Amino acid sequence: MPGETVCVTSYGTWNDQPFTTVHEADCLTVWATSWFATVSDRDGNEFPPGRRDTA
Repeated sequence: MPGETVCVTSYGTWNDQPFTTVHEADCLTVWATSWFATVSDRDGNEFPPGRRDTA
């Protein structure tokens, strides 16, 4: 959602960066380059994998 803060935690090993992001006008995509990563909100609540719609 606009204005939200997210925290990406990456586990394992990676070559250059632990994750990459793609930001579009109404979408943020996080791609983990390690073997596992989580995305959480400011309070530590983990977002489930997959699309998060506003509707």
